[in-house]
Amino acid sequence: MSRKHKITIVVFCMGVLLCGIGVGIAFTEFSGLTYGGTEIVGETDMRTANLDVEFEPEEEVWNIMGTRSWHSGHYGGVNDMGIQTDSSVPVNTVRISVTYNANRVEPFTSLDIDSAEIYLGWYWNDTDELALMMEAKDKVLQNLKNGRLISFDVVNMEQVDVFVNPQNVEDVRLIY
Repeated sequence: MSRKHKITIVVFCMGVLLCGIGVGIAFTEFSGLTYGGTEIVGETDMRTANLDVEFEPEEEVWNIMGTRSWHSGHYGGVNDMGIQTDSSVPVNTVRISVTYNANRVEPFTSLDIDSAEIYLGWYWNDTDELALMMEAKDKVLQNLKNGRLISFDVVNMEQVDVFVNPQNVEDVRLIY
């Protein structure tokens, strides 16, 4: 075996050894981290609005629709009871009570008479996404110094409750 082959084999073995040491150190450091939960990024200005939508009961059931996020519970979700009855709600009216972050979104409702749908959505406010990303970066680095990993969330809608008059409970249903 020539001298060049021996040098190449020694360099290769040292590279494998150094990689193994590096992986061991990285694994030890990572296994020492703990999960620190979820932190909210960005300022919140939580408000609650009652959005009333009048409808005319028909043969069809009116569908109350929104994005999956407010049904799934990610932002608080629809109350587990589904549509709630409230005698203070006028007859033939759906009242959607929304708790939302006014710094991020502005909720709205729309009514589609042709398809018998009541839709809850939101308009995005003009927010600085780069500032949110930089705030998240700072929080990640600070928590890594403390040996914690965290996840982040931005609050858009926190709670959505749907109310109807007891006379209209059979006229509406929640769907995605």
